[in-house]
Amino acid sequence: MKRVIFAAALLAAVILLNILCIHIVADIKNDITEKLDTLYEAASEGPEEAAALCGEFTEYWIEKSHILCRIVRHDLIDQITIAVARFAPLAEYGEIGELSAEILRCKILLEEIWDSEMPFFRNIF
Repeated sequence: MKRVIFAAALLAAVILLNILCIHIVADIKNDITEKLDTLYEAASEGPEEAAALCGEFTEYWIEKSHILCRIVRHDLIDQITIAVARFAPLAEYGEIGELSAEILRCKILLEEIWDSEMPFFRNIF
């Protein structure tokens, strides 16, 4: 009987840990998506404001990527990091079209991270 109780407790711990991880990924995804939307709007207004926001976003992304790398696949995080590293130079040199494309690419990669972490049948098998 003790084994059954231990197994049930272990299963409950795994389920709670997975729910916590999904919650963390959801919060980070929503925050980053909101910041990317703000950055996208700033890019259309002018390169000066966009350059300042790009620097802030880069610092924010590096902070959050350290959390995400413990939970999700590194290849998608690395792709977002490479794109984010391009934000500030693109904004400073006035490449607004390419900056907007990189912002949209990051949003798509975030959606891919979110989709890959959800416990769907296609993700399990």
